[in-house]
Amino acid sequence: MTTKKYADDFYKKTKGINNIMIEKMFNDYVLYINGKRIGVLFDNKVLLVSTENLKKLFPNAIEEKSFDWGYYKLIPIDYNDNIELLEKAISATYDDLYFQQDFVCDISSLFKSYSKYSDTIKKIYYLHITFLRFCYDKGLLKINPLDKQDRILHMNFINNDLTEKGTKIFKELHHKWLVYTDKNDDKSDERSVNIKMLEKYYLAITEKIKV
Repeated sequence: MTTKKYADDFYKKTKGINNIMIEKMFNDYVLYINGKRIGVLFDNKVLLVSTENLKKLFPNAIEEKSFDWGYYKLIPIDYNDNIELLEKAISATYDDLYFQQDFVCDISSLFKSYSKYSDTIKKIYYLHITFLRFCYDKGLLKINPLDKQDRILHMNFINNDLTEKGTKIFKELHHKWLVYTDKNDDKSDERSVNIKMLEKYYLAITEKIKV
């Protein structure tokens, strides 16, 4: 059983974390970030779902045996009122469970939208060759999505496909590139390979977020 006093104290300490929420469940509380479960308050202890990066923060932590949460394994977080450490633990758990699997973009869906327009599909394909090569060269993608003949091998991207820097830049850069190239005129082919414009967008984004 977790007391209301313990739950209220925990929430006061962590209310600065974006979208954190605790919800009473029987005699204890479920812990959520962005509406997704990451742990529980159980018997006046903080238990978080055991993940790779959480275990790096608490290498000596032992999995909790007294709380059964289906296929999840949980470990008690002894943070000794170190709120910064607790926030890191919560962030590591959420990122490992959910953030890395979050959808970023699906290039193939653009082909479906223009399935009756072969010229447009061809244009989309080639402008993405330029974009993906640029992203890989800038260290935004973990693996080169193009083969040696510059054919696109990978069209669906989640955060796990991106480097740490890529998770901060890729999505916005992709949006700006699509807006820039979404014109049908005599300069369409020139725009689809305009690395200088991509570089301009890239520098503007990195300056804004201080990467």
